[in-house]
Amino acid sequence: MKKSILLFFVSALLSLSFIACSDNSMTDPVSPENSGSLQKNPRNLPTIVEIAASDTNFTYLVAAVQFAGLVDVLNGNRQFTVFAPVNQAFLDLAAALNIPIEELLTEPYRELVTSVLLYHVSPGRKLSQNVVKSGRVNTLLEQFAFTRIENGSPQIGNNTTGYANIIAVDIPASNGVIHVLDKVIIPVLP
Repeated sequence: MKKSILLFFVSALLSLSFIACSDNSMTDPVSPENSGSLQKNPRNLPTIVEIAASDTNFTYLVAAVQFAGLVDVLNGNRQFTVFAPVNQAFLDLAAALNIPIEELLTEPYRELVTSVLLYHVSPGRKLSQNVVKSGRVNTLLEQFAFTRIENGSPQIGNNTTGYANIIAVDIPASNGVIHVLDKVIIPVLP
C-alpha cells in the first residue's frame, strides 16, 4: 500500500514540475513584479496539472498524481498551492526506500504515495512571501508542513522527516500557484 502511494506521489509531482518548467525557468522564479500581472487573469493560464504535464522536470510527479487519482482535483477550479518536487527528488526518494523508481507507483505503495502527495498540496493560492512568513502551511493531508529559512534559502517540511529547498516560486496557474522543490517532503506517518 505504501508503494502505491509513493508512485502516485511521484507521478503527481512530475506532472506539476513539468508544467511549472514549461513557462518558467527552475532557477529563475517569477518575480513579484511579473507575478502580479500574471495573477490578474488566472483564467487565461493553464491549470496546475497542465503546467506539470508540459514540463519534463515533473514526469514522476505527474505519474504519481495520476496513480493517486488526484488529476481531477488538481485540474479543477478550486484554488491550490502545490509544492512540486522535480524528477530527481523522486529518484532520490526511491533510492532512499531502496526500490526501483518504477516500483514506487505500484499497489503496495498506493496509500503512501497518496499521503505524500496530499502533503504537497495546500488549499488556496499562497504566494511565496506568505508561505515563508507564515511558518507553517496546512495541507490536504491535514498535517502542517513547516517553513523556514536555512542558509538564506526557503525550505518546507518538518523536523521529523526533513526539509526540501524551495527552488522556484510563484508559478501561476488558473487554479492556484506552484512552488518547486528539490526534494520530496514526507509527512509524519503513523
